[in-house]
Amino acid sequence: MKIDSLSSLEKLAPYAHFLGLREGEVDGEHRYFLDFKEEHVGNPLIRTFHGGILASFGELVAALHLARYRGDTTLPECATLTFDYLRPAFAGTLMAIPNIVRAGRRITTVSVQLRHEGKLVCIGRFLFPVSEQMP
Repeated sequence: MKIDSLSSLEKLAPYAHFLGLREGEVDGEHRYFLDFKEEHVGNPLIRTFHGGILASFGELVAALHLARYRGDTTLPECATLTFDYLRPAFAGTLMAIPNIVRAGRRITTVSVQLRHEGKLVCIGRFLFPVSEQMP
């Protein structure tokens, strides 16, 4: 089964359902969204997303974006990630913007920007080994 919808993704990664990942179009570009839930709270005093939720959202978006780009039937496994937290991600809706930086013979690098109300809050860089099954 190709990963072509959120329902197919949720069968492969139930965590996507817990997060509340959703998709949409912004200015003709495919984007991913995450709405704040109480389960996502990192600092209850200022109501921000937990850093682990942000990194998980970024990794899931990177894997989904890469799987769709390659036409994979499973989500690729991330070998290494670097995640930079630039400012607090306050309660609201986050938008993820994925980009394949480089698709090499052995490693594919995917970057994901997380934005809140247009402001960049985090940047993740994810490295995925290329499967030996790939042509």
